[in-house]
Amino acid sequence: MAELQFQFLSDVIAMAIPLLFVALMLDDPKSRRVILYFCWGTVAGLISFNIDNHLGITWEQAQRMSISIAPIVEELCKCLPLLLFFNKKLFPDITKQIVFCGMASGVGFSIVESMYYFAASPQGISDVGTLVARTLTTSLMHGMTTAAFGLGLLLLYKQKHLIIPLVLGLLSLCVSIHALFNLMLQASLVPVAVIMPIIMFLAVWVSIRRLGTPEQDIGTPEQDVDRPPDSP
Repeated sequence: MAELQFQFLSDVIAMAIPLLFVALMLDDPKSRRVILYFCWGTVAGLISFNIDNHLGITWEQAQRMSISIAPIVEELCKCLPLLLFFNKKLFPDITKQIVFCGMASGVGFSIVESMYYFAASPQGISDVGTLVARTLTTSLMHGMTTAAFGLGLLLLYKQKHLIIPLVLGLLSLCVSIHALFNLMLQASLVPVAVIMPIIMFLAVWVSIRRLGTPEQDIGTPEQDVDRPPDSP
């Protein structure tokens, strides 16, 4: 297990450090934030793995916990950094970029989780189809639950007097979706599990495009953005 732990640490470092240099070179702060949240996602995956390792969880136990404790730990690790968007010094206004950053965090997490699955699975990976299917479904599921959390914050952020119950409610929703996805995989409902994150992706994709441009505040009417001034 110690060897496997060091392998994941080296993989995360090998991904994150080069991407951090790319982020530093970018002039566009929006692109930089997406990359930084992707890097955080890989770190969150490593944190989750280390929690399992510290608790002495075996592969068999991890499969059972995938519908109970694991979704809670993983969604907390992925989602909570999105609350930085409420820091007015870092983000003067919350725009739909929070959704992109959320998806980046979830996808970064899924990469580390998939590496753990491929390395630790007793059965191993026997064909490319299984590799592609596993990567497709888990990357979308992790990316979409965190993106949905960001979308919820974007839509509800003006209800500041309800921020704590709203955040807890959104986290509960993400955890429930995550646990349901894992349960369907264990119940041999793989086709349903494959369709579920695709539907979430389409729903989020349509929602963010109905919100206008990335720079637009959620409270600003879309038709007022970039409209030329009226002629005198």
